[in-house]
Amino acid sequence: MNEQARAGYILINYILLAAGGLAVLFWSIRQYFPLPEGWFRLSLKGNWFWWGLGGYFAALPLVIVVSLVNQAIWKGQGGSNPILPIALEGKDNIALAIFFLTASLAAPLFEETLFRGFLLPSLTRYLPIWGAIILSALIFAIAHLSLSEVLPLTTLGIVLGFVYARSRNLLASMLLHSLWNSGTLISLILLGSVK
Repeated sequence: MNEQARAGYILINYILLAAGGLAVLFWSIRQYFPLPEGWFRLSLKGNWFWWGLGGYFAALPLVIVVSLVNQAIWKGQGGSNPILPIALEGKDNIALAIFFLTASLAAPLFEETLFRGFLLPSLTRYLPIWGAIILSALIFAIAHLSLSEVLPLTTLGIVLGFVYARSRNLLASMLLHSLWNSGTLISLILLGSVK
């Protein structure tokens, strides 16, 4: 399978999994409509852009420090993202564009809807907001199925949860998530081109 086919497969697979997950979520909560305030908040009004951008710059040093500690613990062992080898090789621009679409648009839309739009408000019914943010961040990290990345992803999830809780808008956490994934992918592509 060539790189474009692999990239297309990953994108289609991700979209189908996300659509299936959102359909199950909708089917599960439809009996509770209209939902209480605070679930799935999306609005172009307000200062969501600045919360998302500020959250990105706050997440950078936090996740980098935690990643350094994490690297010392795992010593390069652990799981890996299937995009990683293709991004590092970076030979097929169409494949890279498809991966970029998956990482910077599809993943933030689905994951923020699920983890900050649904899970975080759900947990606040049983936990104080800080507990809900931490637990939803941990579940977010575990859902990425990479044990060696749980600490940095939990840290990122905490910042995403904080940004959502403070901005009261999914667009803020979606922007932060999109910037994070885009920055990570661009860094990997640049790293691969230096070789």
